[in-house]
Amino acid sequence: RREDFMKYLREKQIESAQVHYRNDRYSIFGGKTEGLFPNMDKIEDRYIVLPIHGKIWEDNVRYICDVIHKGW
Repeated sequence: RREDFMKYLREKQIESAQVHYRNDRYSIFGGKTEGLFPNMDKIEDRYIVLPIHGKIWEDNVRYICDVIHKGW
């Protein structure tokens, strides 16, 4: 239910995305890692990216955690 979760976060003004690809998939890292990381393979289509950048403060992190904990 990744899409529902991301919609819920947007309603709470929390950025989320699924745009980041696993580093092991890039050619600079070899790009041929299929089957080498079975646990990552299992969750690849389910994970999302939460805000992580230089302008996020501890209060923001607490808010994000509270929103996820209370509403999801």
